[in-house]
Amino acid sequence: MASASTAPLEPVSKAEDAVAPAAEDITSRADMLYEECAKRPEGTTFFQRDLTSMQIARDLNELLNLVGDLSNRHLLKPLQFEGEPCWKLRPKDIAEKLRRLVPDERLLYQHIDNAHTEGVWSKALRAKTNLAQPTVTKYLKSLESKDLIQAVMSVKTPNRKMYLLKHLKPSEDVAGGPWQNEGDFDSALIEVAAKVIGNKVQEETCIRVSGTWNNYASSDRQAAIAHKKAQVKGVPDIEEALPVQPYHPPVDPSASRLVHRSNPFYPTTLGLAKYLNSIQLLRGKTVRESDMEQLLEMMVLEGTLEKVTATAYRTVLPISDQKYNGFVDAPCGNCPVFDLCSDEGPITARTCAYFAEWLDTTSEEP
Repeated sequence: MASASTAPLEPVSKAEDAVAPAAEDITSRADMLYEECAKRPEGTTFFQRDLTSMQIARDLNELLNLVGDLSNRHLLKPLQFEGEPCWKLRPKDIAEKLRRLVPDERLLYQHIDNAHTEGVWSKALRAKTNLAQPTVTKYLKSLESKDLIQAVMSVKTPNRKMYLLKHLKPSEDVAGGPWQNEGDFDSALIEVAAKVIGNKVQEETCIRVSGTWNNYASSDRQAAIAHKKAQVKGVPDIEEALPVQPYHPPVDPSASRLVHRSNPFYPTTLGLAKYLNSIQLLRGKTVRESDMEQLLEMMVLEGTLEKVTATAYRTVLPISDQKYNGFVDAPCGNCPVFDLCSDEGPITARTCAYFAEWLDTTSEEP
């Protein structure tokens, strides 16, 4: 639905506080109409048909009089939607402040109101109102002191103050994304969000097991390597094999460690953005998919997460929790000519200098 445009505010009558006896009934019924409108959700837009259905006014002429009375007292904000008149309710305390404004203040307020959450620059206000800059500056300060408007710094143009109504939250184009506060990155908030997201990804992609789960004890590994070397060297007795340093220190059986799930649900950028919004961690700010991607990429660079697809992530296991992988430990796992190695040819396991060094043997001449 397209947004409604704001209709001009009517100037306050000098005799608005002096209600004639004949107008007392109009004011009373207008207050009844206001109270009926106030029962609807905040921000509701009222069209003529909506006001008529409340059955406060006896006919159309009386309804127009009631609406006019509320508009003059700034309790109704006149709007237009696709050429059709409509109205929104103003809080009574705001309406009271508006009634006390001088015409130039009210004119500035109207243009700021029209800018919604995007805000408006002071120089733009000067151009729209044809007021002198000192006058604009004076009345902007006056409106701020009355808690009717606020000034925020624009992220896109840091040297500009943007003015918007006091109760509104500036748009992300003005205030920046959810990771920013007044134009600067909120490091404390980013740290907390990263911790929450890290825990969520860990919960979905890892389980915690005992310290001895599927563990290759150092003594077992030492014996296995010694046995392999004995076979390669043709040593008949394993006791004659050269001693081998253990790969891992002994594991505390009471400790626990993380391992990746065998059938994990890999969280995605969009899913994590929805999760962070659902727990309302960011004080009313909305995290978009692009915002979450920024946070996740930072966590990847820090080594907390790793990508498994273009948009899915899993936890990086600490070195102490990673299982022994013999292929990585052997020189074949990171051999620079692995793709050229074969049973026959210039590069084989028999002639491999790296393999010979790992087994502490002598390679054959190619």
